[in-house]
Amino acid sequence: MKSVQTGILLKKLNYSETSLILHFYTLDEGFKPFLFQGGKKKKGNILHPLSIVEIESYQRPDSELGKISTISPQPVLQSIPVHPVKGGLAFFLTELIAQCLKSSDSDPRLFRFLITEIKWLDDTTEITNYPIWFLIKFADLLGFSPHILEENPIYFDLEEGELTRFQPKGHVFIQDETIPILEELLNKNKPEFMKYKISKTMRKQLINNLIDYYKQHISNFKTPKSLEVMQTVFNE
Repeated sequence: MKSVQTGILLKKLNYSETSLILHFYTLDEGFKPFLFQGGKKKKGNILHPLSIVEIESYQRPDSELGKISTISPQPVLQSIPVHPVKGGLAFFLTELIAQCLKSSDSDPRLFRFLITEIKWLDDTTEITNYPIWFLIKFADLLGFSPHILEENPIYFDLEEGELTRFQPKGHVFIQDETIPILEELLNKNKPEFMKYKISKTMRKQLINNLIDYYKQHISNFKTPKSLEVMQTVFNE
């Protein structure tokens, strides 16, 4: 069966000297693997993390793997592939998204969110707080958004996603200096969020806390291997 659909590149694996296995999050089928024969020679220069592409493919009834016939960018990303900081962030985001969506079906609202965020990231120069923004907003779309239970919280209940003044009983929680910062950020719109001043130390700790939060809500979630690289390039 032949199909044409839009996808976001989340993972690229070598299959042979010339071919690739590509994992996309697609509008029509959700998380989907494809074989791209000769892909290293044909379109290797456009297959960057978070690339948005139109995929023409066909699939045999007895295979889960689509076979790509042609692929084209929709649109061509300008800064993410060449900007060192955005590039490090893109690797982190693809690893994060792939872990969360590896068994996902189609979700048009989630797909539109990802497309909007990728295009925004490609255009913007304000990226310092972006990893925190994405971790919070993506969690919201996945159904476990952190929220403020009481003002001036002291604890972050990782199991309930609550910022609270009372120590959670029997739950995994965090109590550190990032809690007031997270409370502030949850009350801000995107422009305010991006301009909010956070020290490098607090930003790194807040990202680590949110990764621990994901571990409580996504089955078999592991710390992305690209996290350390992403944090290094952000702190240079």
